[in-house]
Amino acid sequence: MSEVVVVMPTYNEAENIKMLIPTTLRILEEHGWSSLVLVVDDSSPDGTAEVAEEIGKMTGKVKVLKRPGKLGLGSAYIDGFKHVIENMDNVVYVCEMDADGSHPPEILPDMLSLAEKGRYDVVIASRYIRGGRWEEKSMVRRIISRGANILGRISTGVRANDLTSGYRVIRLDMLKRIVSRLSELHSGYVFQVELIYLLHKTGAKITEYPLIFKPRIHGESKLGRKEIISFASWCLKNMFRRWRS
Repeated sequence: MSEVVVVMPTYNEAENIKMLIPTTLRILEEHGWSSLVLVVDDSSPDGTAEVAEEIGKMTGKVKVLKRPGKLGLGSAYIDGFKHVIENMDNVVYVCEMDADGSHPPEILPDMLSLAEKGRYDVVIASRYIRGGRWEEKSMVRRIISRGANILGRISTGVRANDLTSGYRVIRLDMLKRIVSRLSELHSGYVFQVELIYLLHKTGAKITEYPLIFKPRIHGESKLGRKEIISFASWCLKNMFRRWRS
């Protein structure tokens, strides 16, 4: 039985997950959580899937879902969520976590505890509440993130400070309510805002927990101009849809 499943999309993250996955599992175990990491790998040429499988052999707590190519972050989470819903029993929470080391696993038990005590359906690790901040030095990334969150809040009406955060705890029962609509969501950067909006419309109780966002350990950011344009386009279209209705 795994009470907590951490869904971790990967593409060329072999070096990062060598430390990240064992650390995440250890921290959750130390805080009394039965856990499993589900790696959703997009055929990484650097052998990420193989590294994850080796960790799985050593711990018995890692599963790898292999996909035929680079299909996008959103679709990786959708496939991961569906896999948990269809194949795993007794799961209470599903966690979104990046594989690049920017999401510190040390705060995951606190996020889970907040969800339990406050009976929240979603806990977002937030850079934009008291106690949260960036350690990322790129001013361009900070400006893009701030702008995206302002646009996301205007577009959706969701009162959360960090809609684009990819570090979250989500109650599985709430994901089950929207699983039939997950395939409607986009695969890129906008996925995180779309998912929160869909959960919000379904009645999810949402809160935030402070996140000190760290620079990625190895590799390069996968956020490009095409993703930014797609994000802005979706937000504007959704805003007009809401205003018309």
